[in-house]
Amino acid sequence: MSTYQAFSRETLSSFKTLAEQCRYLLSCKISATANGKALQARVGDFLLPVFCNGDEYQTIQKAVFWLKTQAVNYLNAAKQQEI
Repeated sequence: MSTYQAFSRETLSSFKTLAEQCRYLLSCKISATANGKALQARVGDFLLPVFCNGDEYQTIQKAVFWLKTQAVNYLNAAKQQEI
């Protein structure tokens, strides 16, 4: 059984980079809430810009993928700026 960190907007805003924020959000419980005809991913009361027409599990999977992609893209962009 997994344990998650409790979500806090203060903690989220304390991280300086997008990659750190994504890592923190991934350590918290991701769930889904109804938003019109689709489900929207959320962490606590923080809504993620991830929507899915599937079930809650698919929405969470999509959110995890999106967060990981955002972190990798940020890190790749940061590396390119160093060159």
